[in-house]
Amino acid sequence: MKIRSLNPMAVIIPLSFFFITNPLAGQNGNILNNSSLNSAGTNKILKITNQQEAYIHSLYSAKVESPKEFLNGKEYESYYSRSREKPLFLFEKKRSASIITKSRRYNNLSLQYDTYLDEVIYTDTSRTINFQFPQIALNRDIVDGFNLYFEDDSTIFKNFSGAEALSMNLNEGFYEVVYQGSSKYLIRHRSSEYVKDGRNNYKYSPENYIGASGKFSSFKNKKSFLAIFGDKSEDVKRFTKTAGIKIRRANKYDLVSILKFYDSLISSGK
Repeated sequence: MKIRSLNPMAVIIPLSFFFITNPLAGQNGNILNNSSLNSAGTNKILKITNQQEAYIHSLYSAKVESPKEFLNGKEYESYYSRSREKPLFLFEKKRSASIITKSRRYNNLSLQYDTYLDEVIYTDTSRTINFQFPQIALNRDIVDGFNLYFEDDSTIFKNFSGAEALSMNLNEGFYEVVYQGSSKYLIRHRSSEYVKDGRNNYKYSPENYIGASGKFSSFKNKKSFLAIFGDKSEDVKRFTKTAGIKIRRANKYDLVSILKFYDSLISSGK
């Protein structure tokens, strides 16, 4: 895979330019002039000035800041063009997307998620290289999370790393946050590589993680699933039987219904 570092360039426009060349209009439309300053105390002057600076900053932030600070990563090139099974999450479905960084949220983006490499792929539709829109595998350290919005579903992904991942018994990476109550439910969307007919293919193999006591546990069968709920396992077992839920074939909505039942037991003290 050919790698090329991409670093965004931000053009900074000093805010002082606006203070020098324009009278400052406050959020209520009043003009901050010499008369109003002279008649106010020092604290009031500082308060009004700070409000005016915040107002100007909100007006011009899109111009004075890099609009796409998250564009930091490496060039992404398709490695699965000959594969029948591709590692991209729901790649055939139309979607819109957003990215959450430590400082802000970016909406209406074109994103894919590579479940084999655990990478968020941004397509830059504002320019073309060799008649194609460039794709960038974003630096994971910059992306706190991302959301994908489909016509029939919305998925929320969070980046678990460092001490947070360790404390929850999770490997570092992106997880879909499916449910958050007293208990919690995450999905690690993963693909594994295999060779068939001389081609590399990628089998989709999601992993479910349930957090019922702070740390998360995965499960492979009904027995390991029920063990997660400790002394409430028999109650959960009866519920799944009554609801007709087969753990091996349960989808994420079935599992959410089980967790909601479990949380009701916890909240009622039963």
